[in-house]
Order: sequence, then C-alpha cells, then structure tokens
Amino acid sequence: MTEDRSEKLCKISQLDKALQTFILKSDGQLSQQSLISYTSLLNFRIQYLSQQLKKEDTASKQFDHELKHKIRTEHAHTQNVNDALKSKETVGQRVADGIAKFGGSWTFIILFILVLIAWIILNTLPLFFEPFDKFPYILLNLALSCLAAIQAPIILMSQNRQADRDRVEADNDYEINLKSEVEIHLLHEKINYLMDTKWQHLIELQQLQIELLQELTAEQQHAKQTQEE
Repeated sequence: MTEDRSEKLCKISQLDKALQTFILKSDGQLSQQSLISYTSLLNFRIQYLSQQLKKEDTASKQFDHELKHKIRTEHAHTQNVNDALKSKETVGQRVADGIAKFGGSWTFIILFILVLIAWIILNTLPLFFEPFDKFPYILLNLALSCLAAIQAPIILMSQNRQADRDRVEADNDYEINLKSEVEIHLLHEKINYLMDTKWQHLIELQQLQIELLQELTAEQQHAKQTQEE
C-alpha cells in the first residue's frame, strides 16, 4: 500500500499496536514510521475487523467442540439400581426376600397371633379332640424354636441383599455426583473463557467499530465540505 499525499496522512506508530501489527503484516513495504492516508487506514481497519470477527467465530466453535468432547469422554455412567440387582439375583435370593418381606408384615403378625391362640385353646379345652400338646405346650415351643432358627438366617440373607443394594446405590450416587462435578467444572471453564477472553475481544471489536464510524463520519463531512466549495 503506497502513501497517498493528496489526503491527510496518519503515522502508523500512532495507531493501536494490534492494528499496527496487522498493517505491517499486510503490506511488507510499510514500517512504523510510514505515513498512510486515512482512506487506506479505513480499509485496513475494515480488513482487521473482518479478520478479528472470523477469529472470534473460529475460537468460539473450537471451544464449544472441546467442551462437547470433554462431556463425551468424561461422561459418568449411571444405572437403574433395581434393574442391576434383578439381573443378578438367584431363585434363593428372591425366595429369601419374599419370606423376609412376609415375615415383617402385619399379615404375618396377625396370622401368627391367631395360630397361637387357636393352638392354646385347642390344647387346653377338649372341644373337638383330645389335646395333643397340653400345658406347658412343649410341641409349640419346639415349633417356635424351629421357626426362629429358620427365619433368622433367611432374614440375614435378605439383609445381605439390602447391603448389596445400598452399595450399588452408593456407587450410583458417586457416579451422579462425579457427573455433576464434571459439568460444573466445564461450566466454570466456559464462564472463565467468556470473562477472560471473549468479553475482552468484544470490547476491542466494539472500540474498533466506534473508530470506524468516526472515520466514516469524518470522511462524509469532508466530502460534503469539498462539494460545497
């Protein structure tokens, strides 16, 4: 770009450093001490603004791509606890869960009380047949002892199943917390990027646009004055 002496000239060293660098790279014949016309400077500003907008768009797309890649690679795996346990449980475990569930219900308690009452009445009063387990109800005590001996390990089996379920739920909660932590970290990265880089670039671009508008206004006023003269 050659100097235009027919117009008012501007020294390159008086311009913004970023714009200086762009002008010197665009035209290797110029130096910081060179003078250029305001028309040439206006063209350089427009080219520089266009370049910065393209860079900003490319940087934003690249940053979004990196965030999406991090979300895919750092994705935490969560699962349905019920489905995970049902796929591994055996017939014995299902039976143990059913017995423990029934043994801890009001239905079992009411039936158990009714059986005890009926047993005591039938073996105390000779209503329908001769009592076969008279007081102190030794056979009843034996039956209750056997029931307790069988019921205890079944309940322990069910409790072990519940402990396994708690471990799976704890692992699932950890995965969910890890996923939330990753997403919050990525969100912080994006906010920091906006605050540290993007907003600063936007301010610089806005300032450049204001300077362009001022120069265009000055050019229009100068052209109008020239026509009037």
